[in-house]
Amino acid sequence: MNNLVKTLINRMSKISGTTLTEKHMDILEYAFSYYEKNRVGPLYQNIKKNTGATKGEIEQLFPHGLDSVYTWVGIPIQTVRELCKPMATVHVEDHREVYFDHNATSFIRDEVKKSLMEYYSGSSGFGNPSSSTNPGKISYDIIRKSRLQVSDCIKVNPEEIVFTGSGSEANNAAIKGIAFKHIADKGHIISSKIEHPSVLNALEYLEDLGFTVTYLDVERDGRITAQSVKNNLRKNTILVSIMAVNNEIGAINPISEIGKICKDAGVPFMVDGIQGFGKIKLLPKKMGISMMTISGHKIYAPKGVGALYISEEISVIPLIHGGAQEYGLRAGTENIGSIMAFGLAAKLACSEMEKENRRLLELRDYFLEVLRKIEPGIIINGSLEHRTANNLNIGFPGIDSGSLLLSLNQIGIYVSSGSACSAGSTDASYTIKALGVDTDRYGIIRFSFGLPNTREDVEYLFKYLPTILEQLKAESAGD
Repeated sequence: MNNLVKTLINRMSKISGTTLTEKHMDILEYAFSYYEKNRVGPLYQNIKKNTGATKGEIEQLFPHGLDSVYTWVGIPIQTVRELCKPMATVHVEDHREVYFDHNATSFIRDEVKKSLMEYYSGSSGFGNPSSSTNPGKISYDIIRKSRLQVSDCIKVNPEEIVFTGSGSEANNAAIKGIAFKHIADKGHIISSKIEHPSVLNALEYLEDLGFTVTYLDVERDGRITAQSVKNNLRKNTILVSIMAVNNEIGAINPISEIGKICKDAGVPFMVDGIQGFGKIKLLPKKMGISMMTISGHKIYAPKGVGALYISEEISVIPLIHGGAQEYGLRAGTENIGSIMAFGLAAKLACSEMEKENRRLLELRDYFLEVLRKIEPGIIINGSLEHRTANNLNIGFPGIDSGSLLLSLNQIGIYVSSGSACSAGSTDASYTIKALGVDTDRYGIIRFSFGLPNTREDVEYLFKYLPTILEQLKAESAGD
């Protein structure tokens, strides 16, 4: 099931007072997959045959029996019964699609799309870049150009850029690549409690292997202090891993200060730069960064391509062994088309960064000005001063975040109630919990703006938001 359906299920279970069990999820998973295949909902006998649940069990498990099963996974039904309503009902006359979720992913911009079409039509080459043929040389040159485009953005040597299959792979390659050099004697790693799951889960894996990890607390403004890093350094610290920008609240960490501390201590400093690249200046050589990760689909390039900067001063153990591709650090024939697109997207993002930041900051200020008039009781999670221009993480008083997300989705406004990697749950994210936000009082929604967003998009949202909030508050008061 997709995360939108998971959000719907969690919201339905919450407002109906139903505790979800494995049996509930088995039935819902089957109903969803059946509908996806047949475009009609399964009957009782279908569910019993495939999950073992009888009609009586279904009616005990769900408040409205089979009707609930259908509505909880988004299967349209006709019924006269009053079912739980997880979202506001708004009549929209001027429907438009408004994407306010660019921290989750971005579309492929036109210039990048054109380069991809040229590549896959064969006009840009198809050869194996490791071969000794002329087509192979053309492919090699494409990758070389892309490497130069990415390296030029952060002012490093092109040989220090390694292309990967994603940002998550790059994070794993950096963290495990350092750790595996110390596999015999293990060691100590410093990170924070609000890193991306690809960092936190990699660290948890290393803890299982015997490494020790210190997870730093976050300040109320959503940032990690350089002093907290310094205070927790040990003689056996082998790595510090702190993100440049938090994916949920947009908070910018003091990377240069932390980098200086790490450099003075002789400890490698890894930066998850995925949400920061193209939005803020990231210069590893000046900022004391030993390794930094980037992801294509956050900067209007395709999914499935990323990059890892590795300083020539350090070495890592590769995760993927095989051929000598990517300087022996990432075996496997390169994804040439996506790498070419990634290089172009990186060049465009960096050249446009200052101008686009000014535009987005104006849009964000306007958004906040109007929103505060509509709902004066909102809170902003994370620092406004030390924050990327495209991000707002808002707490709405007396509102369920899942209901608000679903209500906005129904009128074509796409946002996130948590990080995209953990969407589908109505529980507060670990980042929001680390900030100490009272999630019983506030429903959390993340708005992240991007290239296509305009003042008209914001005005469309605010045309219908008052009605949505009014309905959801009335529903909440009646719970």
